[in-house]
This record gives sequence, C-alpha cells and structure tokens, in this order.
Amino acid sequence: GNMERYMWGFDGQKMSDPADPIPFRKDERARVTLVNDTMMPHPIHLHGHFFELVTGHGDFAPRKHTVNVAPGGKMTFDVTADAPGDWAFHCHNLYHMTAGMMRVVTVRPMGEENRDAA
Repeated sequence: GNMERYMWGFDGQKMSDPADPIPFRKDERARVTLVNDTMMPHPIHLHGHFFELVTGHGDFAPRKHTVNVAPGGKMTFDVTADAPGDWAFHCHNLYHMTAGMMRVVTVRPMGEENRDAA
C-alpha cells in the first residue's frame, strides 16, 4: 500500500528534510495558525514557551504549551518568543514525531538571527 499519508510534517517539511529552523527574534510577538488537514488528531507542543489561544475572549485566553488540533480543524495562538535558543516544536504522538512531524524553532536577539545557539 501507499504509506505517503503517514509521512508527517509541518508545512510539507519533515524533520529529516534539510530545512532552516523556524526563526523568531527575541521578544517577537507572533500569531501562529496550525491547520490539521489529516484524519488524525495532533497534540502539538512548543518547548520553552507558553502561548495564548486566540478564542475571541480577549484577556481570558487560555495559556498553553500543548494544544490538540482535531482532524480537519485548526487552532490559532499568540506566542511571545522570550526564551533565546533552539526549541523543539512537534506532535506529541511519538510515531508522528518519529515520522517527521517535528521542527526546530530558533529564538535569537535582533541581529543574531543567523548565529548558532550559545
């Protein structure tokens, strides 16, 4: 059979594919939307940071570090990249992570975006 539907990734890129880390400047505030176009739920976890879910309830947005994105669903969150370094961003289903659903998020001070982590 065709196993292509079980090759997981972010934006079409698997961890095993050569790719630059997802870059953030230190203290940058960003809105991230996760779209799950698969038939399985994905508990997505960002190491080193908490984020606020965009719920439409303003100051009452839940703070999370892991969010479950339902099959065919999407989830939006705001994150402040306040922890410099390289951080794992992955699906907590270990077999999805092993199959490539993991990326590196890098947080660097302004002007140091292309330098290696200290």
